[in-house]
Amino acid sequence: MPHVDTLVGRTAEMTALAAALDAVRGGVGATVLLAGEPGIGKTTLAAAVAGLARAADVPVLTGRADPGVGTPPLWPWWQALHGRPEHDVLAALPTADGDPAALLGHRLRAFEAVARGLADRPGGVLVVLEDLHWADEATLALLAHLTGRPGVLAVATYRSTERTPVLRSGLVALDRAGARRLDLAAWTGTEVAAVAADVHPGWHPVLLRTSGGVPLHVRELTASLRAAGIAADPPAGPGWPLGVPASLADITADRLARLSPAARDAVGAAAIAGGDAGCAELAALCGHDTDTALAALDEAVAAGLLVAAGPAPDRHTFPHALLRDAVHEGLPAARRLAGHRAAAAAVAAGAMGGDVVTHLLACVTDAAGRAAAVGACLDAAAAARATPDRAVAVLDAALALPGVPVADRCALQLAAAEAEFAAGLAEAALARCTAVADLAEGPDLGGAERADALARASLVVRGLGGAVNATVLDLARRALPQLAAHAPDDDATRARVLAQHTLAAAEVIGFDELGDDPAEAFRLAERSGDPLALFDTLRARQHAASGPDGVAERLDIARRMAELPRPPDAPLWGTLWRIDAAFQLGRVAVAETELARLAVVADRLGWPLAHWHRHRVAAAIALLQGRLGECERQADTALDWARRTEDASAIAIDGALRAELRRLQGRSAEMVPVFAASHAAESLPIFWSAVGVAQLAVGDEPAARSRLAQIAAVLPDLSRDGRWLPTVCDAAELAAGLGDADVGLWCHDALTPYAGYFVAGGSGSVRCDGSVSRALGHAADAAGLTDAARRHFADALAAEDRAGALPYRTLSELRLAELLLTDRSAGPDLDTAAAHATRAAATARRIGMPDALRRADAALAAITRARSERIGLTPREREIAAMLAEGRTNRDIATQLVLSERTVETHVANVLGKLGLARRAQVAGWVAEHGPAR
Repeated sequence: MPHVDTLVGRTAEMTALAAALDAVRGGVGATVLLAGEPGIGKTTLAAAVAGLARAADVPVLTGRADPGVGTPPLWPWWQALHGRPEHDVLAALPTADGDPAALLGHRLRAFEAVARGLADRPGGVLVVLEDLHWADEATLALLAHLTGRPGVLAVATYRSTERTPVLRSGLVALDRAGARRLDLAAWTGTEVAAVAADVHPGWHPVLLRTSGGVPLHVRELTASLRAAGIAADPPAGPGWPLGVPASLADITADRLARLSPAARDAVGAAAIAGGDAGCAELAALCGHDTDTALAALDEAVAAGLLVAAGPAPDRHTFPHALLRDAVHEGLPAARRLAGHRAAAAAVAAGAMGGDVVTHLLACVTDAAGRAAAVGACLDAAAAARATPDRAVAVLDAALALPGVPVADRCALQLAAAEAEFAAGLAEAALARCTAVADLAEGPDLGGAERADALARASLVVRGLGGAVNATVLDLARRALPQLAAHAPDDDATRARVLAQHTLAAAEVIGFDELGDDPAEAFRLAERSGDPLALFDTLRARQHAASGPDGVAERLDIARRMAELPRPPDAPLWGTLWRIDAAFQLGRVAVAETELARLAVVADRLGWPLAHWHRHRVAAAIALLQGRLGECERQADTALDWARRTEDASAIAIDGALRAELRRLQGRSAEMVPVFAASHAAESLPIFWSAVGVAQLAVGDEPAARSRLAQIAAVLPDLSRDGRWLPTVCDAAELAAGLGDADVGLWCHDALTPYAGYFVAGGSGSVRCDGSVSRALGHAADAAGLTDAARRHFADALAAEDRAGALPYRTLSELRLAELLLTDRSAGPDLDTAAAHATRAAATARRIGMPDALRRADAALAAITRARSERIGLTPREREIAAMLAEGRTNRDIATQLVLSERTVETHVANVLGKLGLARRAQVAGWVAEHGPAR
């Protein structure tokens, strides 16, 4: 006997049926009615219980009602009883007209004979009657008469969506007779996932939504996915991409055929309206008045084709999307087209709700209709800026129309590219832009149209680093000659494309190769007065001024950018540039204020790129302030947004910030495999210097020396852009760690003009690494300029103290303490060194800098040794001083050191004299202030 769990989602029903079958075998009778909509699994469940019966050697009799007009009464019973004596009893019933009472008497005697005959067999019998919604009155009456007879289990199925007057009356009789009804529910998401376990999980919610959980539809939809070989995520959009299964189309057509014309029109109107309809839709699409509309909707609900939806009493929808699709596809083409034209007009006029775009797309048959649909799609996409997926879906629907002119295809592709870029899909956007450029360079567009399309294609993707700029550069190069030839007076567009060319070329070939392009772009933009042209050229000017000498100019550019009325991301860049400048100037409080503005801008835009900037700046500020745990949390969030931008440089920026975080945390070893996998950044000197510092931190001196050699070869030729200052400062620290005097001296000379700044790039800072004076201290240290090194570290300490840059203040203070401890000219300043080392140790311990803490402890130990040596205590006297600090008596000390008490008294007197103390009790205080005298 099969286990009751064999049917998905039907465990409770199978348990009940199995129990009823066991009871019948014991001599009890029962009737179980299986009810539900078409495809819900009634027949499957009845077949399963029949399988249980056959396995238990219980006879199974089956019959099925037929909707045909000429079907004789009791037809399901004739089939079930074929070959049995009870069949002959039914065959003998009189069929001619006669006395009704006599005919009823004959029928009752025949029914009783059938009941006795079925109940007569030991071990019970199972009768399965299917499709009782089509049964005649006599069939239902015999089932009611049989209900409860010992040894007879009757299982009958019917569609709850087709309760005819005959069925309703029969169900009342069956209920009185004691029949039990099981209403089969649709599958849940878990059950759908179990049936479709071999398809991509992304399809599971689509299957549930489309099928409404009806098992037949779930299985057929799943089979269509398997047959199509689809293994990936489902496409965006609400519809089912593979069409309506034939089984559902046939069932739906049959159900519609049994409705009145008014109800049939109502269901069709609901399908045209998009699945949700009421009196307004039926008036616009069918001409129904309110009473007719409500009656038609009630009939459709009774047939299970519509269900109530929403608080308004007239609102109705389909039980599931697939049924709506089946109704819509089953409409004659002329009816469907006319319906969508009427719906588009009604929506446009405000006579009914809905989306005019959907209806216009659905009724395109000529050029005028196509033009109207394309225009509506462009308008809808512009209105859907906050939901890029929706905008792209609408535009792609228009692109799928046959015969769309090239100019319209370009406009649609460009609008879709803008939406995809806003969603962080830079590569997809660039693919569309390239397609537009290819179309524009064909024979279908005139010169001015070609120039405009090429220009727009080159301007979509902006503000990103990495490999995408090669494509952006190519698009700009294709556009510029066309603009010169066909739009020579369009200063604004030429300025924008030239600025885009400048920014992309700076990433691909280097900024120094661009000559006068940035200035020319700005001149054109200024002459045009166009906000978009100024926006693009200000970006190019900011990049040109990204080096350490351009901080004042960048602040002015940021002010101008923030004042532009458009595009919507102008405030984003203006705020970022003010933060960059604040970092370089060491004004951390200003950066925090701007970060609050940046959060508002990012929320308003909703772009992944904007959210990435927001969180990576928050991480940089947290790092600078020594909130290392918060830095990691913000960096994790930023990385999540970075992955949505498809900007390779964003991922690289995360790696650079994390490398510095791990260095401060004493975990640089974790970055070694990350650096090894960073092939895209391997060509950048800023990467070489950062990796070298990390390698030095983990003790890999040969690798660090190799990186320093790489950097030394290019230092004099580095472009003074936003990467210059961090690169040279890291090179200075690397030179100090490796003792390279030549590189140290070069860095010292190069960095001296920037001593008052902090280490930050000027074009989207990765982080702010404290004062440039600390890098100058390293450079001077490497070059052997010890006095200058101490001055630089003292300056760095003061600047970082003012800014609240705790990790970098700790590093500066620690190195200053070490230099003071080893001063050979004036002698070590132990008290000042001790004060710096003590504070550095406390800060390192509090914020989690273990390497710095070890260095501080080592410095303090060295200071203690130096003090002891300066005081001149002998080893024995240092030992006794330590024991005095612990509060030991002379006798304790004498016993432990195996000395006489008189000898101990002499040593104690010497210790007090050398330390300048009057009483032995003061030794503990001296040790607490100056460290152990050991």
